[in-house]
Amino acid sequence: MSRRLPVRSSPSSTSDPVNRCHICGSSNVDKLPQDGTPFRLVSSDVQPVDGAAEYLFCGNCSAVQKAVTPQWQAMANRIYANYDINHQSLGAEPMVFDTAKGSGPRSLILLRNFLDKVDLPETGRLLDFGCSNGNLLKSFHGLRPAWRLSGQELFDTWRDTVLALPGVEAFYSGAEPSYDGTFDVISLSHVLEHLQDPAAFLKRIACRLSDRGRILIASPNLRQNPIDLVNADHCTHFEEHSLSYVIDKAGLSTELLSSRLLPKELVAIVAPRRGQEGRSVQPTDSADAKERCLFYFRLLEEVRKAGRAAAAEKRPFGIMGSSIAACWMNLELAGAVDFFVDEDPDRVGHQLTGLPILPPAEVPPGSLVFIPMSVPVAEKIMARCRELPIDFRFVASNRPV
Repeated sequence: MSRRLPVRSSPSSTSDPVNRCHICGSSNVDKLPQDGTPFRLVSSDVQPVDGAAEYLFCGNCSAVQKAVTPQWQAMANRIYANYDINHQSLGAEPMVFDTAKGSGPRSLILLRNFLDKVDLPETGRLLDFGCSNGNLLKSFHGLRPAWRLSGQELFDTWRDTVLALPGVEAFYSGAEPSYDGTFDVISLSHVLEHLQDPAAFLKRIACRLSDRGRILIASPNLRQNPIDLVNADHCTHFEEHSLSYVIDKAGLSTELLSSRLLPKELVAIVAPRRGQEGRSVQPTDSADAKERCLFYFRLLEEVRKAGRAAAAEKRPFGIMGSSIAACWMNLELAGAVDFFVDEDPDRVGHQLTGLPILPPAEVPPGSLVFIPMSVPVAEKIMARCRELPIDFRFVASNRPV
């Protein structure tokens, strides 16, 4: 559930986006074939999207990416022009469950992990880039109430909302505003995957850090969440190596890069290089990385087929979740879905694509509910709902690694 952001950075090299990696500029890129009907696309604010995507793999930096064609750029621009963040919950951010830092709003769990790794003082300045309606700023204020906070967005849509939040001193808009001073923390939660040249952006934003400042990054993890491939306005689909490459290319030092702090996400804490610190990215086997990506396409095809088979049983039929995976599954099933199911109390009682979002306890007895997520996620959901008369289905091979 990404936030409304600019996608205006230039590709690292030139001309033909199908023949150049937009991360490193290498011409060592291959188109990734997709068998069968192209997958439907969903915007990062969970809306159906008309259009298709071309997928590429870079043999140099191992980045999985969408070709940044004029057609893709036009599609992304249409999405951002009508962005409606977290509309399923009237603006409340999604909840995450069963993490080492508990359950709660995603930004709160992210920040609890950050403060566990970094000894922040009681006072300082934070800039949340891509702040939307200020959910992360609200969470941070609750943890460090004396800090001075700022938000940034491409447009002024959320200016008054953000400036009214406790602790907020400034709101910046535009792609490259004039900042007032430096910041001790810059948060980039679900930002880099939208950008055509994330390394150049990171290098530029790092200039606004104080002497001991840090950047906090959160981004979808393709290895745990292949459904990110159908997110229409994400042009880079990060794994650990490709995110490390971007951080290194930006001239920054990685203090932490983890796939375990947030479900299905990568979390990184980075800072400017100091002294004689060298490059930190280790070589990777690009052939293995490319084969893994092709596996993700096969996996999504298996999920699509299993969902269609489940819907064909002609029982009350629901999809678990109300985010990207659920919206995509509904599109692929073309009218066969009766309802969505979600454990997030902020989403229950609302709608997605015109269909109701029910809590598990209100699912009609005997209904079939398809879980389009991975096996570990499905197993946790089923364990929490084990007393309910719901026939859950999922794909046993959905174990991305």
